[in-house]
Amino acid sequence: MAALLPDFEHDIFISYRHNDDLADGWVTEFVARLQNQLAATIKPRLSIYFDKDRSEGLGTTHMVGPSLEHRLRSFILIPLISQTYCDTSKFSWRQEFLPFLEQARADRLGLYLNLPGGNVGSRVLPVLINNLEREDEQLLKATLEGHLRSIRFVYEELGVNRPLSAKDDDQPLAPGGLLYRNQINRVATAIKELVAAATLPAVSAPAALPLPSAAVPVAIPAVASAVSVTAPVAAPVVAPMVAPASAAATGPVVFLAWTTDKLLLPRRDELVQVCTQAGLVVVPTADCPRDDDEFRERTQEALAAAGCSLHLLGNRFGRCFDDDYECSYGMYAYQEARKQAAARPGFRQFMWHCPDAAQPVQAAQEVFINSIRNELTGQCVFTNAPSAMQLVADVRSTLAQAPPSAPPANEDEKTGICFVFNELDTEEANAITDRLSEEFPLDILTIEPDSEQVYKDLTVRRIPESKLAVVYFKHSADWALPFVKQVWRLVGGAGSTTPILFVGEDDPAHNKLHSFKAPKVISRIQPHAGVSEEVRRVFQQLNQPA
Repeated sequence: MAALLPDFEHDIFISYRHNDDLADGWVTEFVARLQNQLAATIKPRLSIYFDKDRSEGLGTTHMVGPSLEHRLRSFILIPLISQTYCDTSKFSWRQEFLPFLEQARADRLGLYLNLPGGNVGSRVLPVLINNLEREDEQLLKATLEGHLRSIRFVYEELGVNRPLSAKDDDQPLAPGGLLYRNQINRVATAIKELVAAATLPAVSAPAALPLPSAAVPVAIPAVASAVSVTAPVAAPVVAPMVAPASAAATGPVVFLAWTTDKLLLPRRDELVQVCTQAGLVVVPTADCPRDDDEFRERTQEALAAAGCSLHLLGNRFGRCFDDDYECSYGMYAYQEARKQAAARPGFRQFMWHCPDAAQPVQAAQEVFINSIRNELTGQCVFTNAPSAMQLVADVRSTLAQAPPSAPPANEDEKTGICFVFNELDTEEANAITDRLSEEFPLDILTIEPDSEQVYKDLTVRRIPESKLAVVYFKHSADWALPFVKQVWRLVGGAGSTTPILFVGEDDPAHNKLHSFKAPKVISRIQPHAGVSEEVRRVFQQLNQPA
C-alpha cells in the first residue's frame, strides 16, 4: 500500500530486534493492535513496514543499501527499545536506526516537526518495552541529540522488567501502573499529530508564532552584527543588543536570562539552539557582562524587546551585585521580568527548575526558589521539564494561547459551581451533579476526547465567573492531573480569585497517587458518595461571612 505522503515508501517503519518477538510474539501483537487503533484514529489508512518474518526480511547476506533504501524511506520510525536494542554492532541499530536519523535530517521535512498545537515532535517515536541500563539510556540520548521522549510499555512491578501486554489490562492495576490500551492510544495520537504537521502547508519551515499583542519591541542601539536565527552562538564580546528587524517574520522574541552558575551554562547553550530550531528569536546574544551597571542596562533592554522570558534555576544562587549582596544576577532578571509582566498582560515568564541532583542546593537559592513558587501567577510558569526540547515546546504552546479572561470586576457577580469532568467519567459525574444541582447552581463542562484544548479554553473562561471550580475524576486520573495544573496556571495560579477543588474517587486505588498541592487548590480523594459531600462542604465554607 502506498504511503500517505508521496515522498515516502511507507508511513511507518517498525525497527526492532527479532529476539524480542520470538518468546511470545509481543511485537507482532503490538503492530496488529496499533494498526487497528490507527484505523480508528486517523481517517487516511497508513502503511506500516514490519519485518515480521526474518526469512522474508533483511538478512546478513543481503545487499544492505539496495534492500534498505526503499524500506527506510518512511515518514515515521518507531524503534521498539528493549534491553538488547541499544547494541551498536547489531543490524537494527546500524542499518535501521542510524540511517533513518541521517535521512530524516536531510529530507524536506527534517527530523523535527512543528505540531498544530504549537509543540515540537520528532519523526522518531521510541517505544520503550524494557527499563534500560544506564549506559544504554545515555547512548540513546546522545544519538537523539539529548532528547529521549519515549512511550512506555514496561510492566511495573518490583523485580520485574518485561514488556506490558494486552493481557495485563485484565489484572488489577498496580499503583502507578499503565494500561496497554491507553499506551497504544498514545502512540496512535502521537502519529496523528505528526501526520497533521506533515500535511500542513509549508512544513519545511518552522511555524513562526506572532509576538503577543502587548509585546511592542522598543528601539535599541544598533550593534555590529544583527541577531541571527541560524547561528545561535554567543558573541565573544559584550555589546548592546538589537531587536530583530522583522521579529514577526522570524518568530517570538524570547529573553533568555544570563546565568552565572557554571553548571547551567551548557543548558543555556542548548536552550539557545533548541529555541532557534523552533523558530524563536533569543536575546541577549552577547556574553554576560561583568560590570553590574552594564548587566542591569542590557537586561532591561533585552526584556523590553521580548514577548516572554525564560529563566534557569539551578543549585547555586550565583553572582551578586557589589552594592547588593542579597540580590543575584538571576534574581534581578526575574524581578525585572515580573515588572514587564505587570505592565504587559501578554508577557509570560517561564522558570525552568533544573538542579543537579548530585549537588547540594545553596540556602540562598532555596529561599529564592521558594519565593518564586509563592508568587506564581497566570503569567509566570514554574516547570521541571525533563529536557530543553520539552521546555521550548511548552513555551511555544503557551505563547500560542490567548491570555486568560479577566475575572468579573465585582465578586458579587460570581455564581455557583463550575463542575468539570472527562467524558470517561460521565456516569459517575452525572450522579454527583444530580445531587448537587438540587442545592446549588451548576455550570457543567464535559471534556470530550480530541477536544481538550477547546474545552480547556472554555474552562479558563468559565472558572472566573464561578465561586468554586471543581475538577472531578474517577477513571481519568491520567488526564485530570495535567489538566488541572494547566487550568490553575491559566486562571491566575496563586492570584486566582476562584479556588479549585481537585477531587477524585478512591476507586481505583491508584487515584490516591494523583494530588495537586498549590495555592488556591484543594486536593481530595473521596469515596463516590463523599465527593458531593466534599463539594458541598467547600462551597458552604466559601459562602460563610468573613
